[in-house]
Amino acid sequence: MSNINFDELYQQLQTNVISIAKASFQSYFDQAKSDGELALENMKENLQTWTAEVQNGSLTTDDLAFLLKGEEGLNEMLALKQAGLAEVQIDRFKQAIINLVVGTVTSLIKV
Repeated sequence: MSNINFDELYQQLQTNVISIAKASFQSYFDQAKSDGELALENMKENLQTWTAEVQNGSLTTDDLAFLLKGEEGLNEMLALKQAGLAEVQIDRFKQAIINLVVGTVTSLIKV
């Protein structure tokens, strides 16, 4: 099993969060992009730790998804809330980011 280059992983996540923001919120792209990037930045340190733990087997992908759901940075989404988007739309965006992170980490580790 090869080691994951976290910087490359993080860059890939940033690019894909922007794609999700664009696909999910065309009219509110700037707010979604801002919230998505901020969420990633706020959880970057934990994400690096959790990625290593998934890679070494001390954390499952289900554990990773659970931890991501509790991430404060992911739960804020202030720009989208200020734009008046419904909570259900914001929740779908958050879930898409969680799925992105788990899927990306899993694909790199081959869990």
